[in-house]
Amino acid sequence: MNDDLKVLWQRERARRETLWTLERLRPGSEEARPLLALLDDIEQQDLENPIGDSSLMSIDELRELVPETPFLGNDGHHFVLVLDQHIPQPWRMRFEAASALSTRLREGSYANDWRRFLRLWLREVEHVAAHRSELIDDSNSV
Repeated sequence: MNDDLKVLWQRERARRETLWTLERLRPGSEEARPLLALLDDIEQQDLENPIGDSSLMSIDELRELVPETPFLGNDGHHFVLVLDQHIPQPWRMRFEAASALSTRLREGSYANDWRRFLRLWLREVEHVAAHRSELIDDSNSV
């Protein structure tokens, strides 16, 4: 793995672990402040040192860009996959970080897992925004 991919993997693992911790907290929780600061730092790194050409691509653009590929397994079972090479960086690494330890085939991931990742990404973005909004509202009312 080249150095850029190592940096991207570490960044995405940190983002993922922070999002998983944040998802257990209600918007407005003081415990969210350091987590939001960490996400701010990661987003700043994304801007200052983007890794991959599609860092600003929207979920809708990704959904259109990444094809689903029918695949026939060795056992004759039909699958629909998303091939790794079709997912642009940094989204491939984000998906891999979110899907660590998930069942997959060597050729790629199950299309259902990819679709679920895209749906959950949007929910996570909304959840982070709700945390930020609540904390801003709380600091304005003081």
